[in-house]
Amino acid sequence: MVESTFLSGKVLKRTLPVLRDPAGAGALAAKRLLLSQGELAQFYNADEPVRCITFIELRENGVRGNHYHKMKEEFIYLIQGELQLVVEDVASSAREIVQLAAGDLAILQPGVAHVLRTLRPGQAIEFSKLRFDPNDTYSHPLIS
Repeated sequence: MVESTFLSGKVLKRTLPVLRDPAGAGALAAKRLLLSQGELAQFYNADEPVRCITFIELRENGVRGNHYHKMKEEFIYLIQGELQLVVEDVASSAREIVQLAAGDLAILQPGVAHVLRTLRPGQAIEFSKLRFDPNDTYSHPLIS
């Protein structure tokens, strides 16, 4: 698994390894299996429960987000397409742009403003260990 960190470790990007032969793959390891019957991606396998799962359709030239959370850590798994993930540490105003492609998993810590800009249409799954709480969503325009 290739892993990159951004904003001093507050944003983590993991490119899941692609396995064509699942024999020997660790049971708990995140991975993408390219099987004859189609892809099977295991992007979360942990003891902590997931309480919120959201499907995201990524339309051409779309922009989603422009907000941050004080409590919620978010995971974004890109199923198909290509994204620019613009992130900013709200406390320090440090900003970075993270390129995401199919098979990438981004993990955003609380206090990181974020926006998804679609470069190539596709789909993503967003999930969190916390339930969605509209009172924990704070507007923070990064791009329009």
